[in-house]
Amino acid sequence: MKFYSLLDKKAYEEDLSELFSKGHRAGAVTVSENGIFVKKGLKTYYIAYNNAERIFRRVRMVDANVCCGKGQMNFDYLVVMADNKEVLEVQLPGSKAAKLIFDEMKGLSPETDFEAPKKAAEAV
Repeated sequence: MKFYSLLDKKAYEEDLSELFSKGHRAGAVTVSENGIFVKKGLKTYYIAYNNAERIFRRVRMVDANVCCGKGQMNFDYLVVMADNKEVLEVQLPGSKAAKLIFDEMKGLSPETDFEAPKKAAEAV
């Protein structure tokens, strides 16, 4: 299996299959001890924790029309920032999975910033 960098979209020379297989998977995201793998289409992308400036959770509220009326649904996203821009936004399978993923990542990489940027937090 080939793995591609989230930063420059080029294939990695080294084999990351063992690291990928040992990781914990939730939806399209696999959390490993050194970084994050994301399946997008037919490709699997990887970013190491030390290459990510910031990793945070974004919750979007979407209006929904259902049989019994109107309401709002929450969708959780994993957002990765590098080089002062967002390089990844991928939907997570749910709030419970998002909390578990972030707790695991915080334990594996305590030096990474897991808070949303101030501008985005104030706008919401």
